[in-house]
Amino acid sequence: MAGRMRRVFSPATIGVLVALLVVAGCLSAAAREWRAGDLIDASPLRVTGRITSAAPRDSGTEFYVNYRVGRRSYRTDTTTLSLERLSPSPSVGAAVPLEVAAADPSVARVRGASSPDESLPPAFLFGAGCGVVWLATAFRAAVRKRGQRRGKKG
Repeated sequence: MAGRMRRVFSPATIGVLVALLVVAGCLSAAAREWRAGDLIDASPLRVTGRITSAAPRDSGTEFYVNYRVGRRSYRTDTTTLSLERLSPSPSVGAAVPLEVAAADPSVARVRGASSPDESLPPAFLFGAGCGVVWLATAFRAAVRKRGQRRGKKG
């Protein structure tokens, strides 16, 4: 190491690690969505929430919905609720009909919506598939790079 630091991770190794994280994240998110749907479907409670605030985001407006189950209050946002099916369009103060899981009232969806949202699991699985392709490509590059280094030493 005379004057040079040895590189700990090659770009290919970093690619493998990032791809593994993408695959794990996508599969984990899909599993959470299916679990939430199963919890609600097992014993749904019907409650009415109210949109209490809105915040502008790059992709539109994010709404926050408060609701009560028993004596406890809960809050969720539009990242977990699909408010597109509400008529008229959502606004602060509007009532939101919800279904929540009796076993875990923090898990909610708009009444009549399917959970997981029809578009989410395919998107997560597509992301996981892309991650697997990326993983295979990065792994192949890492193996090829390692073989080239061994060839130079011999």
